Amino acid sequence: MKLKAKANRQMGVPRTAFLSCLLASTALSGANAQEQSADTNENFAFEEITVLGSRRADARSAMDAAVPVDVLSGDDLNAHGSTDMLDVLTSSIPSFNANREPISDAATLVRPVNLRALPSDHTLVLVNGKRRHRGAVVGEFVSGVNRGAQGVDVNPLFGAALKQVEVLRDGAAAQYGSDAIAGVMNYALIDDPEVRRITAQYSQAYEGDGETWEVSGAFGTHVGDTGFATLSFQVKDGQPTSRGVQDGEGTNSGATALADAGFPIQDPVVVWGAPEVKNDYKVIVNSAIPMGMSELYAFGNYATRDVDGSFFYRNPTNRSGVFAADGNVLFADTTGAGGCPVGPLPTDSFANAEAFINSAPSNCFAFQSLFPGGFTPRFGGKVVDYSASAGVRGDMLETGRYDISINHGKNDVAYEIYNTVNASLGPNTPTAFELGSQIQSETVMNADFSIPVAVDAFASDLNIAFGAQYHREQFEIEEGQEESYVAGPYVDQGFSVGSNGFQGFSDKVAGTFKRNSKSIYLDLEADITDRFLMSAAARYEDFSDFGDTFNGKIAARYNVTDAFAIRGAFSTGFRAPTLGQSNLQRASTGFANGQLIEQLVIASTDPIAEFFGGGQLDPEKAENISLGFTAQLGAVDLTVDFFDITVKDRVSLTSATIDDASRQELIDLGNPEAATISQVQFFVNDFDTNTTGVDVVANYPIDWDNGRTNITLAFNYTDTKVTDRGATISDGREREIEDALPSTRTTLTVSHSVGQFTGLVRVNHYGEAYESLFNDATLPVVTPGMFIVDAQVTWDINEMLQVAVGAKNLFDAYPDEWSTAGFTGRDGGFLGAIYPLNHPAGLGGGSLYAKLTANF
Repeated sequence: MKLKAKANRQMGVPRTAFLSCLLASTALSGANAQEQSADTNENFAFEEITVLGSRRADARSAMDAAVPVDVLSGDDLNAHGSTDMLDVLTSSIPSFNANREPISDAATLVRPVNLRALPSDHTLVLVNGKRRHRGAVVGEFVSGVNRGAQGVDVNPLFGAALKQVEVLRDGAAAQYGSDAIAGVMNYALIDDPEVRRITAQYSQAYEGDGETWEVSGAFGTHVGDTGFATLSFQVKDGQPTSRGVQDGEGTNSGATALADAGFPIQDPVVVWGAPEVKNDYKVIVNSAIPMGMSELYAFGNYATRDVDGSFFYRNPTNRSGVFAADGNVLFADTTGAGGCPVGPLPTDSFANAEAFINSAPSNCFAFQSLFPGGFTPRFGGKVVDYSASAGVRGDMLETGRYDISINHGKNDVAYEIYNTVNASLGPNTPTAFELGSQIQSETVMNADFSIPVAVDAFASDLNIAFGAQYHREQFEIEEGQEESYVAGPYVDQGFSVGSNGFQGFSDKVAGTFKRNSKSIYLDLEADITDRFLMSAAARYEDFSDFGDTFNGKIAARYNVTDAFAIRGAFSTGFRAPTLGQSNLQRASTGFANGQLIEQLVIASTDPIAEFFGGGQLDPEKAENISLGFTAQLGAVDLTVDFFDITVKDRVSLTSATIDDASRQELIDLGNPEAATISQVQFFVNDFDTNTTGVDVVANYPIDWDNGRTNITLAFNYTDTKVTDRGATISDGREREIEDALPSTRTTLTVSHSVGQFTGLVRVNHYGEAYESLFNDATLPVVTPGMFIVDAQVTWDINEMLQVAVGAKNLFDAYPDEWSTAGFTGRDGGFLGAIYPLNHPAGLGGGSLYAKLTANF
C-alpha cells in the first residue's frame, strides 16, 4: 500500500512513496474522498489515494474498489467516549466485535477480537502496511468464537497516533499471507510534520466506578525539505468496575450465608467487570527521510501496562485441595503425629468455625487459619510490547516502485497472582507468585516491487506487483518462581499443586519454540476497459514445521453506469496454526458441569496429547467469495456486499477427562500436578464451518445554509454454521461457534456541524446472542437484542482549543439479567454474576466523559 508524495522538482527530489491518506466516502469515514495537504508549500501535498488490497499507484477510493473497504479517519477515531481502540472499532464497524473477558485468565490482559464472526487470529493486522506481530496470549479459556485463538494485541495502537484505520472485509491471504481469512486491518500512523496536539480526557461510569484518566498527544517535525518525524504518546490509568452481586446460591456458593454467620467475607467475593489497568504508557514514532533517489522510513512502538483482575471465590467449607476433602476440613499433618480433627467446617457461626479449627493439635494446619472467610485470587500481570520497522522505498525503472523493509516485534506477558496459595506447601506457602511469562516475537523481511506495463489492449497499464517475504516466529515460555508450580510436601495428603487459580510455568514446560516461513507472490491488476477492472494474485508459502501452501485470488469490478457498479472476488486462503497453539503447556482452574475444576493444557505433540488423538497441527484452509455493488443515489453513497467464507480443518481446543488410569500415566511421565487435574486440553485440527452474510453501508451528507449534517448507516448480517463437527465439538461448543456473536449488527451515526459546534449521536443495535456462562455448556444464556446510544457535543473554542463532552451508552443499557439452570440473575447470584459476561455490548453500563484538546 503506497502513496506517492508530490515531488519537489525544483529540489530534484523524486516522487516518493507514502502511505495513503484515505478520507473515502464510506459509511464509516463520514466524509467524501478528498486530498489533504500537510504543508502550505505543498512539499507534503498528496496527489493520489489508495485502498488496502490494491498495489496500484493510481488505486481508487473505497467506493471505487473491487472489494469492500471501510475507512475510519482520525476524526472518526476521536469522536468516541472510549479511548480503547477496540471499543472505538466495535462501535463503528458492525462486522467487528471485541468482547470484554472478565475472569478469562490471560485474555483479561489481551482482549481478543472478531471480524465477520471468525476468531481474532483470522484477521491480519498491519501497521503502515507491514505485518504486526501477534500477541503472546493464547485464549484457551476465552468464551465463544475466540476460544483457543492467538491474535494480535492492538491495545498499543491508540487514536492520537493514527491518521486512519482501514478495514478490508475480504479474504486476502494470496496478497498478504497467513491469517487474512476474515480480512485485513491496517493502522496508518499519523505522518503530518505540522501536528502539535495534546488531549486530556476524564471519564467515569454512571455507577461511580471505572474512573479513567488519559493524556495523549502527537508532535511532528520536518526532516529536511520533504521528510517528517512524528512522536505520539498516551498515558492512561483505568480503575476497575464491578457489576455483580454477592455470591449467594451457586455451586461454590455460601458467601452470603457465611457473611450472615459472621465470617469475614469480601463483598462481592467475585468481581465481575473491567479489570484495573495502571502504568499504561504508550509511545509511537513514525518517520520518513529522503535519501537521494529514495526514501528511508522507520516507525515503531513501545507500550507497557499492568492489569489486575478477579478470579473465582474459594469457599472455606468446600474448596477441594485447599480447604476440604470428602466434605471434611482438610488438615495438613506437619509432623506425622496425627490427631487432626475430622468433620466439616461449622457454618452456623464464625465463632464455632474458629473453635473447630483451633481445636486441632499444633501439628495440624488448615488454610482456614490463614483465610478464615476463604479467598478470591487476584490475577493479572505486566504486558510489554514493542516493535521497530525500517525500510527504503522509491522509484525504479522510471515508472516502477520498490519497497524493501524489515520489522521486528515482541509481545511479552508476565503473569502474576496474589491472595492465593500453593496448598501443597502447607503453612510455608507464599500468598503471591510470579508465574512466568509467555513471549511472542517475530521478524519479517519484505521485498516488494511494482511495475506498470503498457498493454495496448487494455484501458490502463497492467500493474505487475511481485515480491518475497521471510517470516521468523518465536514463542517462548519462561519459568515462574519455583513455589508457583512445585509439588510441595503435602501433595500426598490431598493438597493441590501450584499457585491456586493459575499454576506457574515449570522448568519442564518452559522453552523456546521457533519456525520460519518463506513466500513469494505475484499480483496483477488493470482496467481491461474503461468500465471493467480485474485483478489476480497468487502466493506460495513454505513453513518449516508443516510444509507449504499455495493460494490465489481473483477480483473484478464493472461500472454499469457512472453511478452503479458491481464487484466480486473469489480467493483461497489459509491460517497457519500459531506456535502458541502448538506448544503451550500449563495448568489452571476452569469451570465445567457446575464445578470448578483443575485443567492441564499440553502441547499438541505431547505423548499424552497423541494418546488422546493429538499431533502436529496443520493450517486451516479457506475459500472466500464476495459479490456486491456500489451505487451513488443522488447524494447517497451505498455499498452492499455479500460474503461466503468456508474454513476447513479449523483448530479446536479439545478436552479429555482424566480417569484414574490416565491420571497415573501422567504422574508416571513426570507430571505430579496430575494428581488433582480433572481434564487435559490440547489443540487439534477438527471441524469445518461456513460463514455467510451481507454488509450494507450508506452515507448521506446534507448541506444547509448554516451547517452540514452527515447520516451514516452500516448494517451487518452474519450466519455461521458448523458443517463438520469432527470428533471434538460438543453440542454446546457448536452453539457457541454459531450463535455467540449477534447475527445482526446495525450502526446509525448522525453528526451535525453548525458554527463552532458539532453534535454526534451514534446508535448501535446488537441482535440476539448466546453464551455458555463461565464457558459451561450446562449454563446456556440467550441475550435478546439491545440498543446502545452514544452522544457527543464538541465546541471549537478557537483555532487552538476544543472541548468535547459526551456519554458512552447514554441510556445506561445492560444486557438482560440471565436466567439459566434454575438461577435467575440478581435473585440467584450464581457465583455473583447477574449479566451475560461476554456480550459484545459489555456489562459496564453508561459513562460520562469530557476532554480538552489543544492544537499548537
